[in-house]
Amino acid sequence: ELDKSEPLLVRCVELDPTFAQGHAFLAQALVGRFWYDNDSRTLQMAWGSARTALTLDRSDGVCHQSMGLVLTHMRQHSDAGVHFEQARSLNPLDVNIAGDYASWLNYGGRAETALNVLETALLRDPLPPIWFWEVKGSSLFLLGRYSEAVGSYQKAGDQFFIHAFLAASYAHLGEMEKARAEVESALTRKYDLTVRLMSGLPFADQVALELFMSGFRKAGLPG
Repeated sequence: ELDKSEPLLVRCVELDPTFAQGHAFLAQALVGRFWYDNDSRTLQMAWGSARTALTLDRSDGVCHQSMGLVLTHMRQHSDAGVHFEQARSLNPLDVNIAGDYASWLNYGGRAETALNVLETALLRDPLPPIWFWEVKGSSLFLLGRYSEAVGSYQKAGDQFFIHAFLAASYAHLGEMEKARAEVESALTRKYDLTVRLMSGLPFADQVALELFMSGFRKAGLPG
């Protein structure tokens, strides 16, 4: 859906350059592209869109959420947190904001808090967007609850990184056959995937990052 959404959002802001959420959602789509192309220029474009969104409407939770998401990936974690807090106070019931906020908490090594945020959101919206399960899987993974993490990741879609996270979960569980199968699935979807590439995940907390990296290495993901 990602590659389909970006051109539509580009067209959206062309048709109405003053529509703040159009720019905000374009920023989010560009962060999604960054997960695939790993190109700092993509992130710079995302930042430009998020900044435009905020310039147009500083009282919109989605605009702050988008800036929080972009700044997280730029490793400006404390500034990202300011925008997430703002997004949450403007729109406390938004499941998408809760999901991205929880992801920021995971990257900061606060998986316990993240899981509470996600569980609360799920009580309100038991059918969240599919990527929500990846964030929950990562919270559980970071808390050492690997088999529960597997269950959550399995609902999270079919992207290369989901398979990589599953591989790390199985590796920590000692289920090496399943771990290797997930590595194969990940490499089928992104042939140049390596541990080094995954080490680019924007973790502020090195202990959390190392838990993933050791899982990827154990599972046999190429260095």
